[in-house]
This record gives sequence, structure tokens and C-alpha cells, in this order.
Amino acid sequence: ALSDRARNDRVHVVESLVSGDKPSTKAAVAALNGLTENRRQLVVLERDDALTWLSLRNVPTVHLLAVDQLNTYDVLLSDDVVFTRGAYDAFVGGKDEEETK
Repeated sequence: ALSDRARNDRVHVVESLVSGDKPSTKAAVAALNGLTENRRQLVVLERDDALTWLSLRNVPTVHLLAVDQLNTYDVLLSDDVVFTRGAYDAFVGGKDEEETK
């Protein structure tokens, strides 16, 4: 499912969606709209990214998931998948990082 999204340029990796120290729904939505015009967006975050969680939790067109909860069903329901850099690195590194700890 992710390969299909990637082939169609619908997987995005960003450093962050919110800058500063305060949650901002407006800034996070503006950042997402700058990436894609599609309606349903899956945003994959690290569990400790509280700033982005708080900024996007009430946006009806955005589905938030922790990187360790990423699954095929949610990818298929979404038009675009947006990873933060930390979540992408954790997803790609996956089990290797856990085994070295």
C-alpha cells in the first residue's frame, strides 16, 4: 500500500509540521495543505511528538498514527501519507534500532 502511494508521489517526509513551542492547528493544516490538496491525510508521528499530536488531533480530514501503529488499512483509507522525519527514520530503521538497544 505504501509502495502504491510512493509511486504516485503521495508519500511525504517533512522535518516537522509545527514550528515553535506551542501547538498550532492553523500552522499544521497550512503545512499539510502545502504538501497536498487531497482530502484524507494520514500523518505518521513519533509517540513523543506532542506538539504535532496536539495541533492535528481535532482536524477531521487528518488521521494521526504513531509510527509503531502504521498499518495497511489506514494507508489504504488515506489519499496521502505524511511522515515526520523522526517517524520515517524509525519506520525505515524499524527492528534494527530495537535490537541494538
